[in-house]
Amino acid sequence: MMNKKNLQQIFANYIARFAELNDAAHDETFKWWAAAEFRKRMDEALQSDNENFVDVLRNIVKDDVVGTIIDGRMQPFGGLVAIAGDNNCKLAGDVKRLFLDLFANDGNDLAKRENKIAAFLKRSEELRLATKYSKYYSYKQTARSVSGYLFLYDPSHHYMYKASEAHRFADVIEFYGDWGSGDQINLKVYHKMCDELVAEIANCPELKKTDESRITGRYKPSELANDDSYHILAYDIIFCNYAYDLDRDISFKKLSLAEKKLCEERQKKAQEALSEYLKEEKLCQQLDEVGQHYNSVLVPGVRVWNRFNGTGVIKNRDNGNITVQFESGKIVKYDCFATIAEGYLKFDDTLDTETTQRYRKLCKERSNTLNMLSIKRNALKEYEDILE
Repeated sequence: MMNKKNLQQIFANYIARFAELNDAAHDETFKWWAAAEFRKRMDEALQSDNENFVDVLRNIVKDDVVGTIIDGRMQPFGGLVAIAGDNNCKLAGDVKRLFLDLFANDGNDLAKRENKIAAFLKRSEELRLATKYSKYYSYKQTARSVSGYLFLYDPSHHYMYKASEAHRFADVIEFYGDWGSGDQINLKVYHKMCDELVAEIANCPELKKTDESRITGRYKPSELANDDSYHILAYDIIFCNYAYDLDRDISFKKLSLAEKKLCEERQKKAQEALSEYLKEEKLCQQLDEVGQHYNSVLVPGVRVWNRFNGTGVIKNRDNGNITVQFESGKIVKYDCFATIAEGYLKFDDTLDTETTQRYRKLCKERSNTLNMLSIKRNALKEYEDILE
């Protein structure tokens, strides 16, 4: 769950400053170009022999494909290139295997993905420490760098993670899930925030139209990665919010970890309360369906039969009651829902047996359903601030 009002304000600020963010001086569309180039070049590298593998990786660094997204003051990708090229490319095969295993299809199983990332971090560090680059801490791999490799290689199925940018974005939109810190990232929680962001992007026509306009800029459409998933746009919004203070005019409170956990627990309870209420509301909607059907069937003039009174005719319907006059002259008033539940009256109907039984069960439980709806509705009042 997130504060959609704050998110919409970030969207508005992003749209208002879109030209600035993507001019020659800032060039945030670079991310789309980098994703296209990285995938193309890594595929070439992974299909090459060890020497050519290293050459392609060196050109990725030379052409600044991973600049700012992965490498900056820290040089994790540059470090792997150095390790792969050292000592006549002796370890090139090991570095290639790192990427082949990382890019292997995990079927979007986030637990498997976390294991892949952990294995990459462990093995890459073993390689670094076994070379002359052991003292180059800037070559160390992190959750950020590995998420960057996955994101640039296949943005449709991965999200970019940068801790400072992600945490600030979470604070401003009041997403209180705890995805951890350092290299121990709970992808399920982080993806939950990103998935919610993508869902809001998909429901914002103005933002999507603005995003589409980037193809008329300095890049050719063929030079940019496809982003039908909006994963690159999601990262761009998270990054730009941090880098350009898109949340400058938004009031929000930065919570401690303990406060976030309390809020997360309350949000969870609110969702549970809402689910329970909606379950009862759905039953009430089905009861409305029952009522509409029998309102059209049990109308004045319809012949009915009762086991004690025999044959009769409906004379009147009023406030859920049916008035029947039997051939004996006796007049009896029946509650419609009770009549269906207990089968007091027999009459011609078009329903099949299964639907008749379902309607009868709904009618039998009507009183309890209405009572539970009231109880569940009252339970929601405690969470109105969240549910709004």
